[in-house]
Amino acid sequence: MSSVDVPGRNQGALNLSLLSAGVASSGGVGVGNGPSIGGQRPRNNSFNIEGVDNNRKDVAGPNVYLPNEATQEFTLLQNQFAPELGHSSGGQFNLVAKSGTNQVHGSLYEYLLNRNFNAVDQQNANQGVFSNPRFDQNRIGGTIGGPIVKNKLFYFGDVEYEPLGRASVPASPILSPTAAGYATLSGMQGLSQTNLNVLKQFLPAAASASDSTTVLGVKIPTGVTPVVAPNFTNQYTYVATIDFNASDKDQWRGRYVNNHISAIDNTAQLPIFYAGRPTKSYLFTLAEYHTFNPNVTNELRFGYNRYNDSIPVPNFKFPGLDSFPNIGINEDLQLDLGPDDNAPQYTIINSYQIVDNMNWTKGKHTFKFGADARKLIAPQQFTQRARGDYQYKNLERYLLDLNPDVLGERSLGAPTYYGDQIASYYYINDNWRLRPNLSINLGLRYEYTTIPFGERSQSLNSIANLPGFLEFREPKASKKNFAPRVGLAYSPGNSGNTSIRAGFGMAYDVLFDNIGVLSLPPQFSTTVDVDLTVRSDDAGADLDYDAQLK
Repeated sequence: MSSVDVPGRNQGALNLSLLSAGVASSGGVGVGNGPSIGGQRPRNNSFNIEGVDNNRKDVAGPNVYLPNEATQEFTLLQNQFAPELGHSSGGQFNLVAKSGTNQVHGSLYEYLLNRNFNAVDQQNANQGVFSNPRFDQNRIGGTIGGPIVKNKLFYFGDVEYEPLGRASVPASPILSPTAAGYATLSGMQGLSQTNLNVLKQFLPAAASASDSTTVLGVKIPTGVTPVVAPNFTNQYTYVATIDFNASDKDQWRGRYVNNHISAIDNTAQLPIFYAGRPTKSYLFTLAEYHTFNPNVTNELRFGYNRYNDSIPVPNFKFPGLDSFPNIGINEDLQLDLGPDDNAPQYTIINSYQIVDNMNWTKGKHTFKFGADARKLIAPQQFTQRARGDYQYKNLERYLLDLNPDVLGERSLGAPTYYGDQIASYYYINDNWRLRPNLSINLGLRYEYTTIPFGERSQSLNSIANLPGFLEFREPKASKKNFAPRVGLAYSPGNSGNTSIRAGFGMAYDVLFDNIGVLSLPPQFSTTVDVDLTVRSDDAGADLDYDAQLK
């Protein structure tokens, strides 16, 4: 498979699923990572690398990216799949990494997307714009594989570097006072010099006036502030595989994938508030395949994956406050002053897994049964408006240090949510070949997943119980998650040109952690809201605002 076969960013061979019937892009179907399978949300998909869990449990989707040049096989199972597979009801994606052989082999590759390769949009051309905004993406890498001990021990490796640079412009123009406007404001009495100085420090003066806003009856000239912002992502991917044929009956397979992404968080409106955002992902798997006899084989796998993402806040200070808030001046400046309004936050996911599958062929039956156990340790922290969010209709109200009149809210407390839980899956399956052209599949799967540790704190809401009407309790894990599977495959006649398939199956989707982190009891975090009904001429408005900020 060439690296230029599938251009989708960080999806690799998974994009091949779009060639299958019943598969569509996720647009309009629901949030999540990956395509929509059979009309389901992308969050209902399950991703694996050589049978090892590769799912993020915070928002769903794959954890590590496996480059195309390191991919040997790609499989998508949908609708009707064996009870060996579960975790989710959507598509079952599985990637197999390349192995070394008795011959040393390797490759060098580059996949390139560039603004100069693309045609100019006709709408832009009609307005006299004949160049594309910056979009420069390279995917450069090299592979090598071969024998360590001929016929016994093999290695394979892939190193890939992907720099991506894009243009970054605000969704709508930002207005600011001109130099003359700032000078006029500095000489006015009755304004908060603290608020004005913060505005002057972070919002550059407009070069020329195109509009104006009124402050205390004086027209202040404003204009568009040009924003020249960095926007880049640098990703490094390392893949290493080892294969050991210990004997005719035992084979060992080891796989390691490492993704390191260094990006800039450009969610904030003004570039001065941008910050670095490091993201690291790992996956390791070790498998042992044993043949007891020609009819009985066993597969034992150990897997570990980790995801670590951090969204920091730049170290800026707002005089008198313990952290820099987000301040909106909406109607006349169209400004959001402050860092990424979702920061700070972090997510760490650790998944430990052990799987055992056994195959037994007897007569017309092929039995397969096994178990899958997973331990997940997943702390994360995200609190909405942890630094405060204060929205004003106009510049005047902000400079007078009055209460916000659009929104004023800050969360108190930044608790850590723990998504720690244990999952265990068991299954048995029989492929029964009644006739050469007729097979029946009978299977049963059982799943048990504990409630994430952080969600058990819902029991603290019992203080608000209304007996006989509304009661709050700790969620209980279901112990009845049985999932039967029945399938039929029939080829009429002897030609083998026609295949008829039918089946029935049940599956249980997982609940991703973002549902739990947004529903912690109020004992962990609460909000303080500014009274938006206070009139602008209320003498206590500014004092009330300051008290709630501090």
